Amino acid sequence: MNKYSQLVQQLKKRIEKGELTPGSRLPSIRLLSQQYQLSKNTVIRALTELENLKLLQAKPRQGFFVCAPQKQIPALQPKQVTLGATAFSVLGAANKPGLLALGSAYPDSRWPTVSWYYQQQAKTARRWARANHQRRSHYSTPPGDPSLRKSLADHLNATALSCNSEEIVITQGAQEALSLCLRSVAEVGDTIAVESPCYYGTLQCIEALGLNVLELPSDPVQGTNLDALESALNQWPIKAVLTNPSFNNPLGFNLDLATRKRLINIANRWNIAIIEDDVFAELSYNQQRSTPIKALDTEQRVLHCGSFSKTVDVDIRLGWVLPGRYYEKVNYYKYVTSIACPALTQQAISELLIGRRYRRHLIQVSRSYQERADMLAEDVHRYWPDKTLFIQPKGGILQWFNLPEQINSDQLFKQALKAGIGISPGNLFCADNRFNHHIRLCYAHYTQSEEQVTAIAKLGEMMEKL
Repeated sequence: MNKYSQLVQQLKKRIEKGELTPGSRLPSIRLLSQQYQLSKNTVIRALTELENLKLLQAKPRQGFFVCAPQKQIPALQPKQVTLGATAFSVLGAANKPGLLALGSAYPDSRWPTVSWYYQQQAKTARRWARANHQRRSHYSTPPGDPSLRKSLADHLNATALSCNSEEIVITQGAQEALSLCLRSVAEVGDTIAVESPCYYGTLQCIEALGLNVLELPSDPVQGTNLDALESALNQWPIKAVLTNPSFNNPLGFNLDLATRKRLINIANRWNIAIIEDDVFAELSYNQQRSTPIKALDTEQRVLHCGSFSKTVDVDIRLGWVLPGRYYEKVNYYKYVTSIACPALTQQAISELLIGRRYRRHLIQVSRSYQERADMLAEDVHRYWPDKTLFIQPKGGILQWFNLPEQINSDQLFKQALKAGIGISPGNLFCADNRFNHHIRLCYAHYTQSEEQVTAIAKLGEMMEKL
């Protein structure tokens, strides 16, 4: 066996044994050349062969990364979601007073910009109170406050995609936005394709609307399996794909541009809608927002949803939709669902978007969240079982963990709850209990306080006993 083939086999075995984990970066070509005493050309040839075998992925100016194991495309079929009562029970328990909520996806709201926002809201309220005898009370009916839609359009044009204010519908958070989009593209009994695992709020919304779900295999490295989507489209009448492509909840992946382009091409070919949940897109650790799928849409089939709940404060129930060809339906369903969004909140957010205050805020919080992600990873490595697997995301506030097989995350959830610790068990994020050994944590508030580190250590002790 020649030297290049030997290196291919050696690295292949290390990947198969898990010594080189999915998402990890290989040493540089120079270091590999020194380590194995081979020429750089031999190393490059071996790495290229491993890339052809789908074991490595080359990223420009970054190096070679280990790919997730290639899995045979499973036979997928639509199914009903039955999370309802179970999810409500789990979420209710996780919100009890005194609980250290490590699993809830809440951003940290202790920032100067958030304080400024609430001061601005109070200032507007006082102004309205003084002018009460002159001001006529009225609903801020759909599509929403004109000044907010103008400010939001300016912000999106500067950072993400080309749009005008007349294309935007303001909603009460991203959850309402997703619900309006689903109602606009599908009817009871229709099928929606989603990433799996998938945010439980999305699954609950699909369940409440009487829709079926088709779960597409996804992983933290490569994201959504579009081969599985194409296979499913050949078998089932899918109405739409609902995707969370940027710092996905719960996996944390960020779809690359090629995958986003492939997804929109698939949608065009099969004439289906794409509902793009982009709530975490602005929390990129390198301050470079990925191109929204909406920006690639030439046929107005993408319904792009966003929110301020993850970037400013969870109590700000304000979001938006760029519905494309579905504008009239979304606008109508918004009106018959909730008539309007609070005018006071809309005006305060509009003021926040003017100038650079909001963008400076995003830079500040993203840098902080990256540091906190590292803190959580450090403590997990210290206290949890060695076979715990996770890939740190490059944005957002969430971390997905693959626990050793003997650890049942539902049991861990119950034990943690008794100890005053809240986590999100993996089975919340699917329709058929496939994630028994997974949990999701949120690190937005994780600063390695004594209470937090003690909680991570306790979770590690519980895992050792399960």
